[in-house]
Amino acid sequence: MTVDFTLVLVILNFILLMIVLNNLLYKPLKKFLVDRQSQIKTDMEEAQKSIEVAQELAKQRETELKSAMDEARKLKDSIRLEAEKQAVNLIETAKIQEKEILKQAETRLKQEVKLAVKTLETEVSQMVIDLSEQFVKGKMDKETDKIIIDKMISERSTS
Repeated sequence: MTVDFTLVLVILNFILLMIVLNNLLYKPLKKFLVDRQSQIKTDMEEAQKSIEVAQELAKQRETELKSAMDEARKLKDSIRLEAEKQAVNLIETAKIQEKEILKQAETRLKQEVKLAVKTLETEVSQMVIDLSEQFVKGKMDKETDKIIIDKMISERSTS
């Protein structure tokens, strides 16, 4: 069997080409693909972590919002209760003032009644005195009595 020198050269040439292609193309390409796969995996993990952080922040914001709403509701209720207390106090104060005003009006009315009674007593006594004088001065008949009484009443009402 004879082996041709060219066949050995072609085999050597092919092996050399495989070694060169392996070192220049296959290993760098394989390294690039492994690096790329590692980078994609790292990016996916970071994205998942970012999603988890975002979800946690959303939960915190929701909790804060609920807390703020509860606080606002409590504040609203306390303001409403305070307003109701003030309204009750105002009503009670108004009732007390009403009673005081009524007492003052009643006191004034009593004073006015006393003054009116005193004035009437004075006028009646003066009328009696005047009528007595007229009676003492002369004898009066019914017609004269009526004229004198009407005259005295008209004089008293104008003064």
